Amino acid sequence: MAKKKGLSQVVSTVVLIALTVALVAGTLTIVRNYVTKGLGDASACNDILEKISLNEEYTCFDPTTNSTLISISRNEFALDSLLVSVSYEESGTTFYLKNEAETIENLRDYSSGSTLVSLPKNESGKTYCLAQIYSAPSIIQIAPKRGLKQCNVVDLIQDIPICDPTLKCNLLAES
Repeated sequence: MAKKKGLSQVVSTVVLIALTVALVAGTLTIVRNYVTKGLGDASACNDILEKISLNEEYTCFDPTTNSTLISISRNEFALDSLLVSVSYEESGTTFYLKNEAETIENLRDYSSGSTLVSLPKNESGKTYCLAQIYSAPSIIQIAPKRGLKQCNVVDLIQDIPICDPTLKCNLLAES
């Protein structure tokens, strides 16, 4: 009879241990990459809270010019752009304020009247006039964007008040 050769129990155990170690290492690599990516996305937005906000004193609706004043304050932190959402009963408008000045339809800088608008610089604030609005907004929200990560809403104002008569977007009458 021919001698049958097979794996000894020691070799079988070593092979099983090696397969188990390889499987665990592969699983840990996949999980680590997933968690690292998730934490990276979360950390892009976790330090923003209270570093950019709507200034309630100067955010209001001006019925004499049918425009909305939106005042934004910014502390010291890196920011690529800011999504501003203005909602009305049946519609709304959104736009991004960026570090570089650009023209956004119906939006002007309150203090200069310029059609070129940008984010407030660090440790400062800006007020903007949003023209051609025919009713007071129901809510104004802001949400920062850092890199490719759009963060959640960090501040909002509901029930927008009527502006003090001294605050007018009269700079917006005609372009």
